[in-house]
Amino acid sequence: MAIENLKRLCGWLEMLREVWNERYGEGNEPIIINSGYRSWEVNKRVGGSSTSNHLVGCAADIKCLGKEQALRYAVILMDIADQAQEDYDELIIEVRGSTVWFHFAVRPKGNRRRLLLDIRKK
Repeated sequence: MAIENLKRLCGWLEMLREVWNERYGEGNEPIIINSGYRSWEVNKRVGGSSTSNHLVGCAADIKCLGKEQALRYAVILMDIADQAQEDYDELIIEVRGSTVWFHFAVRPKGNRRRLLLDIRKK
């Protein structure tokens, strides 16, 4: 199941990369993935939720150069969802001090279109 979930997720991430490069990139810039599938042990060590989409290969955390890039990623993925008439599960912009990353999740079914901005000082 995790492999099929990862294939679906990677399809969305490839569309994100393509659109990002069309709109803002300089040709073939990568999307930098910090975290994707996690085992139970790894998820526990990083403080992940016991219901994390990472545990079943449905989520990725993407490195961002700042809040603006994270917001642009969110807009691109919302546009893709609208155009394809498909839902995503989560779009979460996470900020810890000067570190910014973007969490994206898409499930096989039961997607919630959850959008969240999570800013903490530490």
